[in-house]
Amino acid sequence: MIARRTFIQGASALAATASGLWLRESRAEGAPNSSGTEQAKLKAPPGACDCHHHIYDPARFPPSRASAQQVPNARVEDYRLLQRRLGITRDIVVTPTPYPAPVSDNQVTLDAIKQLGPNARGVVIVYPEITDAELKAYDAAGVRGIRFSLTSGRPGAASTATPEVIEAMAKRVNGLGWHVQFNTTAEQIVAAEDLLKRLVSPIVFDHMGHLPQPEGTNHPGYKIIRALIDKGRTWVKLSVTYDSSKDG
Repeated sequence: MIARRTFIQGASALAATASGLWLRESRAEGAPNSSGTEQAKLKAPPGACDCHHHIYDPARFPPSRASAQQVPNARVEDYRLLQRRLGITRDIVVTPTPYPAPVSDNQVTLDAIKQLGPNARGVVIVYPEITDAELKAYDAAGVRGIRFSLTSGRPGAASTATPEVIEAMAKRVNGLGWHVQFNTTAEQIVAAEDLLKRLVSPIVFDHMGHLPQPEGTNHPGYKIIRALIDKGRTWVKLSVTYDSSKDG
């Protein structure tokens, strides 16, 4: 027969061992496309939001531009691992470049919003032919903005996203309370200064406006962005901080 004290000591040791194993396994849980496995040293505040991420799910949603760069292991279930590791509870899903409009190509984003739940919102790629009814359906699904990628070779490049198209779409989505988001070089921001000042909708710049280094705040594009922010209807995403030259 095992003495009561011996049993309690053994059970306590077993519980401590199990707890230690669980903690090590929990701390060692990695996430695809993210180096390391430790929990973030800087704890995210309540309601922290990932302002910009993509979902790639080619098995369920084959991209219309299969030749465009894609990120493997970037499905909703993969992203949830990253959320858990970073302690983020809110997120903005942005339609990536392999999925430009036609309208049906935003389904990968709409599906992600639905899976991620009420704390998720979306930004989609559209063309001028989209109907008001389709925009309202997107709104009901959690979409809150449209994106123009004006850098070379991207959907919505300058050949199709003319100033007239951008201004007209900004008026349409402004009625829904949406914003217009730009993925554009700092030089293009300078060239589009007059257009940006005219837009009636809120404006969001991807990836810190792609301000080049080492110019940074000395680049003319910074002064334009700062002036738009001061007007109270412009935001800049702190995203792709690891490489200001990328345009994803």
